[in-house]
Amino acid sequence: MYVEDNQINALVMQKILNNHKLHIAYTGADGLENASQKIYDLILLDINLGEDQMDGCEVLRNLRKMNVYRSCPIFAITAYAQNNDKQRFLSEGFDDYFSKPVDFKKLQTTIDQLSSSSKVASISA
Repeated sequence: MYVEDNQINALVMQKILNNHKLHIAYTGADGLENASQKIYDLILLDINLGEDQMDGCEVLRNLRKMNVYRSCPIFAITAYAQNNDKQRFLSEGFDDYFSKPVDFKKLQTTIDQLSSSSKVASISA
């Protein structure tokens, strides 16, 4: 699942990761609702979710409270790209960090490595 408030960014990610089933949620609340109804193998979270009252870090904290998502790979996908941002988001509990514009080759390689290690069967919708 990809939680992203910008529809264009969401569509680009869907096109790039077209060999996976990628479900899009446009708000943090929708992402949490979806996650409570379906189990995802991987979650990509934007940090700044626009007008939604919840940012990606808050969504992450709520996801980690759910047993099924305590060890699920969750990646930050964000425009925050200062020198200390990567460490900041990893210390928040994200498993990986990708700054926008996303290096899609690196993201795909990371997903492929997770898949081959059996942590991610697929990105399911």
